[in-house]
Amino acid sequence: MDSVRGCRRGFVLIATAASLVVLVAVLGLAVDLGRVYIVKSEAQAFADAAAVTAARELNGKRSGLDAAEASVAASTNGWNFGTQRFPAANTVVEFSSTAFGPWERPPIANPSGYAFVRVTVTPSVPLAFLPVLGTGQFQPVGAQAVGGQVPQTFPAGGYMPFTPFALNPNDPTGNFGMTVGQEYAFLWPGNAAQNRSCAGNQVNWPQYNFSDNSSTAGSDRGYFELQSASSIRDAIEGEKQTSPLAVGDIINLTNGQKQSMQDALVARANLDTDRTNYAAGSSGIAPPYNGNNMRLVVMPINGGALTVPANKVLGFAAFLLPMSYPNSGNRTWCAIYMGSSVEGGGLSANPGGGSYVVRLVQ
Repeated sequence: MDSVRGCRRGFVLIATAASLVVLVAVLGLAVDLGRVYIVKSEAQAFADAAAVTAARELNGKRSGLDAAEASVAASTNGWNFGTQRFPAANTVVEFSSTAFGPWERPPIANPSGYAFVRVTVTPSVPLAFLPVLGTGQFQPVGAQAVGGQVPQTFPAGGYMPFTPFALNPNDPTGNFGMTVGQEYAFLWPGNAAQNRSCAGNQVNWPQYNFSDNSSTAGSDRGYFELQSASSIRDAIEGEKQTSPLAVGDIINLTNGQKQSMQDALVARANLDTDRTNYAAGSSGIAPPYNGNNMRLVVMPINGGALTVPANKVLGFAAFLLPMSYPNSGNRTWCAIYMGSSVEGGGLSANPGGGSYVVRLVQ
């Protein structure tokens, strides 16, 4: 009888020991896999944020690629509960002109049009328990995200209450017949006898005001949507518009000699960190603007009398405001055409004119 009990006790001990081994293995698997999933989540959060931040830096130039890579390297999103930075050796930054590749790493001969960035991060998670079962000491974890500048045709705000006219609505370059670096009018006097020229662009009066008559000859032209001076000032300084605007919409032109608007434009310009009074005339080259985007504004481009129906929105483009304007509404107000823009006022990597927003695309 005692021998039977002894055998039973021995079996229980063996079964308990075996169960403990299995239990410890399961617990170890749970702990290690839990860490792997946590790091996977942290790596994806890093890749998502880094891709969006990097895409904002793309401007069609090598400087934009460098700034994009620097922004990824400077990301403060870490892993292991935020206590460790993702090593540069485990992070790859690539660029493309499409959201689906092909992907390239610098140096890139011609960065124009490279508006997408892919960030891949592959940290290795140290394992605590699974190596006992014969696994490796580390488990690689991968995460990837693509951020890019995609067309934005319905900005809910942020565009100026002025509408420059296209010189060529069918321009194949997407620049509306304008040249990057040149000045173009966005407000002009209603009196045909007054000065209506900008550097490199003599305003064509029939195109810019095809409804001129004696009753409106004294009114300034170029305003749209808003009529009251206070509303226009709010739109200039505070980016407040009453409605979204899309490509293909019809511009509702307004007029009037709202001379205090020059003060609003100057007030906005003075909020910029770059106060260089850049000269126009560098054909095809945008000024080396390095400000906070208060002077780099978005305006809808108007087809005027050259489209059917007239006054159709052809697109959006970036213009650089000067630091001052004449003390009168009797002179044309001009700004330097900078090309396409990205949300917030920065320049886009996309050539030609247009308005773009930065977002995750993969």
